[in-house]
This record gives sequence, structure tokens and C-alpha cells, in this order.
Amino acid sequence: MSRPARPASATARRAPEAQVPGSSDGHGIADALVVRLVGAAPAGTDDAAERGVDPDVYRQVFRRHAAGVTVVTLEGVSGPVGFTATSVASLSLEPPLISLSVASTSSSWPALLVADTVVVHLLSDRQRDTAHRFATKGVDRFAPPTRWTRLPTGEPLLVDAEAWVRARLEHRVATGDHRLLVARVLQAHTGDDVTPLIYHDGRYGTFTESDTE
Repeated sequence: MSRPARPASATARRAPEAQVPGSSDGHGIADALVVRLVGAAPAGTDDAAERGVDPDVYRQVFRRHAAGVTVVTLEGVSGPVGFTATSVASLSLEPPLISLSVASTSSSWPALLVADTVVVHLLSDRQRDTAHRFATKGVDRFAPPTRWTRLPTGEPLLVDAEAWVRARLEHRVATGDHRLLVARVLQAHTGDDVTPLIYHDGRYGTFTESDTE
């Protein structure tokens, strides 16, 4: 009589992690994810869940996530380019890296594709108009009342920003319907300690410290 098969161990059931080769163009755009989990789905997995969440539910969940507001500027072929972004994050201290994501359909993407450097401005609560302006389509975002100049290295700089970093774009990775960008910080500036501008549930606001712990 044959022995019944033993159930697979937790280690055996875990999908292995593998490196997935992918080509890239001259600007570092990867056409495949660098790392992917491979292997069959665990027994009993709901097929509907494996197909992904409903887009509307996904948006509703992340509308609850408060994020700092920035304006990213760079030099384009025809002049300065800028846009409002809430996806900027500190990625690494050594080396100093930041990340941000941009929709593949963004009007700023062609400039980001070929740019060498960007300037990320961390907005304060008093710069809500700036955030609105750089998120509005079809306007000259650098026209008055926007006050800007150029750094000695040529990048456009918003002169009213109390905190900003200049960074070199090092990686551009295709991720779903967005592009993930990783940049190395070359220069950093901070001025007065001001209240930050925060985006939450489709609205701008700021942070108020609680008296209770």
C-alpha cells in the first residue's frame, strides 16, 4: 500500500523570488519588473481577488492617505516645466535618494524622459495657490504671479519655496500606468520652519500638533 503524500511545508508552498531579466532603453526605462514573485497561486485563492481590486475602491482607500505636496521643476526643450506631485518620498540616506511617480500620460513625462536633473520644492501651507497652479492644465505655470529664477546649474527654482532639493535622475522604471523615477540628491536647502502643505481626500490642508500624546 502506498503511503499518503505529506502536505507541503510552508517553505515549499512559498512562491520563490526570482530575478526577471528586462531590457532598457538609453534612458533607463525598464520594460519588465526587476523582481517578480513566480509560481502557482496558493490553493483556495480567490480568482477575483487575484485579478485585482476595483479601481474606484482603490482610489477611495488612498484618498484617506495624507501626503505632502511638492512642485517638481526641470528644464524642458522649450523652456521650464513644472508640475504638482504628492508621490515624492525619501528613499535612501546613503546614498541620498528620492523617488516619485508620474503618469505615463502626463504632459511632463516627455521632458522627464530626457532631463538630467530636477528640483523638488516642498510646499508650505501658504503656497496652496502654487499647488493649484502647477496642477492646472493648459496654463503657463511659470507666468506671474509665479516667482521663479534659475539655479547656477540652469534648473528653474521657485523663489518662495522654503525647502527644496536638486537631484539627478538615475532610474526610470515602467510600473503599470505610471513611471517610477529615482533621483540622487545633489543639493538641499531649508529655510524657516513653516507648516507643511498636505493633500488629503481631494483637498489641501496642513498639520496641527495635538496637545495630547
